[in-house]
Amino acid sequence: MNWSYLFKHWFGTLFIAPLVFELFCFMDERSKSVVGLVEVYPITFIFSLIFSAPTYILYGIIYYYLAKKEIAIKYSKTILILFTSLSILITFHIVFNARELYISFAYTITSIMLGIVFKLNFNNDHNTPFHKN
Repeated sequence: MNWSYLFKHWFGTLFIAPLVFELFCFMDERSKSVVGLVEVYPITFIFSLIFSAPTYILYGIIYYYLAKKEIAIKYSKTILILFTSLSILITFHIVFNARELYISFAYTITSIMLGIVFKLNFNNDHNTPFHKN
């Protein structure tokens, strides 16, 4: 099984979302962010990794199930993107009690966009003996 989509989606979201948040803050003069996430990027990444781990453990289980059941790629992608988006919103609501809407929107939008852009392929085609270039 090819797990690259899961890891690209996860780490891409964690790396890019703080930049999207900074863009939101730049565009909205009313933003009251005390510190930008990019200013404390390593700490942001570590906390994002910790808070997102439960989501991506469940994501991995769903990913494995969809691959084994051979659900169509377009439906699998939709399910994975929806699950991730809802999980991000729920996590931010639990952790920040809806005080940091821009941050949750930044992570959600980034996750949706990367989920759409990255190619989902459950098979590890390049490792099969009968693979043709």
